[in-house]
Amino acid sequence: MPRVSQAMAIGVVAGLVLLGAVAPAAAQTTTTHTPTTTTTTTTLLPHPFSAATAACVRQARAGFRACRRTGGSDCFTAFETAFANCFASGTGVSCAMKCVTNDGKCFAKLPATKQSCRKACVTTNKADVLACRQIANGDNIWAGGDASCLSTAQANLDLCRAVCANLAIDCATALKFCIANCQNL
Repeated sequence: MPRVSQAMAIGVVAGLVLLGAVAPAAAQTTTTHTPTTTTTTTTLLPHPFSAATAACVRQARAGFRACRRTGGSDCFTAFETAFANCFASGTGVSCAMKCVTNDGKCFAKLPATKQSCRKACVTTNKADVLACRQIANGDNIWAGGDASCLSTAQANLDLCRAVCANLAIDCATALKFCIANCQNL
């Protein structure tokens, strides 16, 4: 059963996910003004694939799943090639191949990244708890005394652990945005 601080952290993350899912997708635009020039940059959100590319990607993913079910040895390499071939010949294929290769590297690094992330969470929590124990009795620097400080430290630890647990989402998001730049069939 989760502790109160874990439930609070889970509630905050779930609320952010739910509220974030309700908002419509839109491009983000940033404008910078200086006395002499104005620069505008736009971050394009991933676009849907063309019908031909989408059908090809579905077929490549189905082939990958079938290969894994049968215990094939080079399933991911075959998938990389099949997926890349779902894009326009030349620059589209090389772009998609680069994106899928980077995605594979991201997922390969995931166990080590999660381990170092968890270590950082524990190290930060130890420092937070130590700082909380440094509060003198009667000092109300945290408005609720050291109990409030310890609750905040625990909530920060829970949130940090949630971030570490969901690092795979970063890999998937990076792939989506990379593929958005590749030319479709």
